[in-house]
Amino acid sequence: MSGLILITGVGGTIGTRLAADLAKEGVRLRLLDHRPQVGGPPAGAEFVQVDLRDQDAVSQAAAGMSAIIHLAGITQEGQFSEMVEHNITGTHHVLEAARRQRVPRVVLAGSHHVTGMNLVGDRPEQASSAPDSFYAVSKVTMEALGSLYAHKGGVEVVVVRIGSYRTKPSEPRHRATWLSPRDATALLYAAATQPLPSPFLTLYGTSDTAERWWPRTGWDTIGYQPADTVDQQPGTGPLVDRFTGGAFADAELPT
Repeated sequence: MSGLILITGVGGTIGTRLAADLAKEGVRLRLLDHRPQVGGPPAGAEFVQVDLRDQDAVSQAAAGMSAIIHLAGITQEGQFSEMVEHNITGTHHVLEAARRQRVPRVVLAGSHHVTGMNLVGDRPEQASSAPDSFYAVSKVTMEALGSLYAHKGGVEVVVVRIGSYRTKPSEPRHRATWLSPRDATALLYAAATQPLPSPFLTLYGTSDTAERWWPRTGWDTIGYQPADTVDQQPGTGPLVDRFTGGAFADAELPT
């Protein structure tokens, strides 16, 4: 699969790095965010300022795309109404835009927090859904929407349950959850471009971690091989977390 890729949420931490990395490799990009892009897009890329709550504008931005990498949304815990407005409705509009414009592939930035209330030490082949926050609930809904559009909307969908995206590991749980920027770029691009055996795929996104809390199912499917490993990084101390969601799981719900 080749052609023009749309990245939403390009003003965020992952989006900024992903756009820069792919543009450097000559990948043709259309970049989308609801805020003006400071400094302009990377060479060879185009930028469109669009609010994902505007279905018609999102559909127009998706025209002619070979894939969409959907990173936009709230990435921290917050009020449930905000999660619905930005994460759930925004995702629906992206998937509906793909259906209307016949975009063949959408990559959804999911989260490992959808299973964040599972206990550390439990290692099922496929961890059960156990969201640790309103944020995680919005990501569970994102996955459900992706499955629906994959099976009824004619769009291939890959959900990447992103681990702890950091330049370097900074806390003990990162020995199991860390995803480096370099590996995130490789993983998201592979998810957007490699052939799939079925229309819907869910996988976890980490680097080569010293501890494995989650299955690596799906990595071989898209040819993802992480380049970075936690073993290359300084020690981060003993693990004290009870739940795999870390601080998200320990925090009280917003009131």
